[in-house]
Amino acid sequence: MSQCKETPTQAVMAAAAMMRNLDPGPLAELRRMDASTGAPAFWRLAAKHPNTIGGRKTQERWIEIIRIVAILTPKGDPATRPPLHDPNRRLGAVLCDGGSPSWPGGGQPRPAFSERRLAQLMAARGPQRAILLERAARMLAGSRESGSGVDVVDIAWILLKPDNGQRLAEPYYRRLDRAERAIEEGTA
Repeated sequence: MSQCKETPTQAVMAAAAMMRNLDPGPLAELRRMDASTGAPAFWRLAAKHPNTIGGRKTQERWIEIIRIVAILTPKGDPATRPPLHDPNRRLGAVLCDGGSPSWPGGGQPRPAFSERRLAQLMAARGPQRAILLERAARMLAGSRESGSGVDVVDIAWILLKPDNGQRLAEPYYRRLDRAERAIEEGTA
């Protein structure tokens, strides 16, 4: 496939796969990079993906996307690091359950990321959306169960297409509803 036909979906999945194999130092640099300078690993990604990650019009957003994916990438030895990307764990659902597939674990379902914060994230535009999404990622990085992934494609599209609120809301509320019904039916 030629690079000019590469989609943002393919680019963010390739970036997540590359980060899985990064040594801890370069991965930490990606977590700390700022929009004006990037980091060496980011510029390598930009060179490999010139029409998506390296595209001039969206480069600042891609720096934010890559930083958020790096924040969520498990720490530790790359040889034992589980993959981050899981297409079956939509970001909205992971925000709801805090990265715990067994949530709510028998108790009353209380989302890890509140409905108020979700509404603020969906309403935010421009740099504020990236700031709120990064805060959500940091919360998830601290609470997510080991080996539990997230659909990194959602991260890219939420920042590239700000009107994509349903990408967060639909899986969030589906996850919450499923947990509430399990409690009511006594199957949780």
